[in-house]
Amino acid sequence: MIFLVCATWVNSQSLVVVNEPGAKPVRPTLTAAETNLMQRSVLPKVRKILASDECTETDYDVVSTVKGAFTKAGAQQTLVYYQYCVTGNGLGSTGVAVLENGKVIASYIAEDGDEASGARSLPDIDQDGLNEVILEVSGGMHQGSGGTGAEMIEFTATGIKSLGWFTQDEFSENGPSIAYRVTAKPGKPPLFYRQKFTSRNEKKWNPVGKPLPFKLGKPLIKFRAVK
Repeated sequence: MIFLVCATWVNSQSLVVVNEPGAKPVRPTLTAAETNLMQRSVLPKVRKILASDECTETDYDVVSTVKGAFTKAGAQQTLVYYQYCVTGNGLGSTGVAVLENGKVIASYIAEDGDEASGARSLPDIDQDGLNEVILEVSGGMHQGSGGTGAEMIEFTATGIKSLGWFTQDEFSENGPSIAYRVTAKPGKPPLFYRQKFTSRNEKKWNPVGKPLPFKLGKPLIKFRAVK
């Protein structure tokens, strides 16, 4: 599943929707110039780090592209979230690149991780002038069950900073699918709320209980700068 959803404001509650159950997938888009920049300036350096018998570039795929100001306030940048290789069921190496005006502004890889499933840009929920990013990963199917999770990140002068991890959805062959609506109240720091939803067909999602405060979990993705 590839989820690319524009974060929206819930005016009545002054909350930002971080994750929405049943969000429809949107295909990533890269301009010809951006595609050329990835091939010319990003992948050759990544290849030197990751290329091996287990990790082959034949699995390279741009999973999501999002717009925002990621490394500099007011900038118009494109963030590219891609799968470089797949090494097992829900396992592989992923990468993140920030492009602006024909240049690579930032490039990072996650050498040992899950399979990329999507990305989203958030409207500066921690009020530092930059857009945060949601990176979604899938753990694959194991014994008839699986799910997706998300890491919330932002870019700093010293690299990628992870704000934390949360589960997006869980599914199994026997039970209803479970998904979570996650919202955030902007601030320093932002406050997060979560509400559980269930579905038998993944078309209609039914709320279970009310939104409750919760804290993001410990970061799970380890990033390495590509230089």
